[in-house]
Amino acid sequence: MSNEFIFFRRIRIPCCVQNIFIKYKEDFRLNLKLALPLMASQLGQVAVNFADNVMVGKLGPAALAGVSFANAIFAISIVFGMGISFALPPLISEAQGAGDERRISSFFKHSLIVNLSFGMISMMLLLAFIPFMKYLDQDPDILPHAADYMFYSAIGMIPFMIFQTLRCYSDGLSETLPSMIIIIIGNVLNIILNYLLIFGHLGLPSMGTGGAALSSLLSRIFMVFGILVLFKYWKNLWSYLSEIKFNQYKLNYFKKILSLGIPSSFQMTFELTAFSAAAIIMGFIGKIEQASHQIAINLASMTFMVATGLAMATTIRVGNQLGKGDIQKVKDVGYSAMIQITFFMIITALLFTLTRNVLPTIYMDNIEVIEIAAYLLLAAAIFQIPDGIQVINLSALRGLQDVKVPTIITFLSYWLLGIPCSYITAIVLDWGPIGVWIGLIVGLTVSAIFLSYRFRRLTNDLHKN
Repeated sequence: MSNEFIFFRRIRIPCCVQNIFIKYKEDFRLNLKLALPLMASQLGQVAVNFADNVMVGKLGPAALAGVSFANAIFAISIVFGMGISFALPPLISEAQGAGDERRISSFFKHSLIVNLSFGMISMMLLLAFIPFMKYLDQDPDILPHAADYMFYSAIGMIPFMIFQTLRCYSDGLSETLPSMIIIIIGNVLNIILNYLLIFGHLGLPSMGTGGAALSSLLSRIFMVFGILVLFKYWKNLWSYLSEIKFNQYKLNYFKKILSLGIPSSFQMTFELTAFSAAAIIMGFIGKIEQASHQIAINLASMTFMVATGLAMATTIRVGNQLGKGDIQKVKDVGYSAMIQITFFMIITALLFTLTRNVLPTIYMDNIEVIEIAAYLLLAAAIFQIPDGIQVINLSALRGLQDVKVPTIITFLSYWLLGIPCSYITAIVLDWGPIGVWIGLIVGLTVSAIFLSYRFRRLTNDLHKN
């Protein structure tokens, strides 16, 4: 009898769990090996958002609500840009799996042009939108804070998109450590600058919420140059870049990147705008409720970033196996990732439930905000599992370069079901803050069900062919 079976019998794990572990053990290991640096990178970014919220929270509920409102708008550009940049990893991983290394450099340079163009356009649109924020029926006390935060955040779109291109290139080649290292260093720098610029320490001006956004801008500029320095000394990463000829472009490469990137952007944007709309609906209720919502959603985003790290690894591994033509392995990668994220989200749901009265106190000492945030964390616990499953399936389908149908699914789930449900339950039925989160749970659950079905059907069809 193998050591694995002896171990399982001793701790009395059910046979079905034993079989799952044995079948997917190697995939679990490979998923985590690739995903752990990605998870660390994602969590690092959330740590900065966490630090932003904690430090800004010391300025009062109006400042925190202002950042929440500005982020609800700014995050649309960030997420849409990430979606466009996420076209690169599956293309690079498929080319690497097929042994066609020539296309790796070509995909990178075309993606860089697309991403940089988006960064410039989004910056101009965000800056132009600042004067119009007052027409969105928000509390007047939060608008100055939101405007200050938005200004520097908008400028930061350009270095953000350049870094995303470099990061996705590295990740697509399964070299996930460089971006993790630079993101962690950049995040530490961001937190230090937050402390200095928000409150005005060491003789620097006290900039409040604007200081938080300026810190992010400066750290993103550092991260662009930092990751290039790492590439120079990291295995084969610089070799592909050194071969690029930036005076030669092909239209079909731009079309391929956009055909994957734009639907991916809409997928992510539909989900993000649903959460942004939820923040705005919460603003209709009041600034106390909006500040509470910001705390709960910030905590939930930490676990989601872990799921996103595993999802990005899933895209890379699925794309690589697709390039090799191994459809059975594609299925194994997708199913193993779904199992892993389900177990993780069950644990986080329990943690949110047990610590719901403690976690909000990290942000501020306003009793009313803490009580509402603790209540909302129960809803966050409920949507952990469907949230994790839907992002894994979206990423697995992206690795298969299937993006159009998933885009439709996300739109129907979030905007035809989730947000209308949030508005009806919170405003029309007057259920208050919990009504907003009921709509989010509905949208995520429907999305998870249909995306799971899509992945299963598509991989079965590919396996038959």
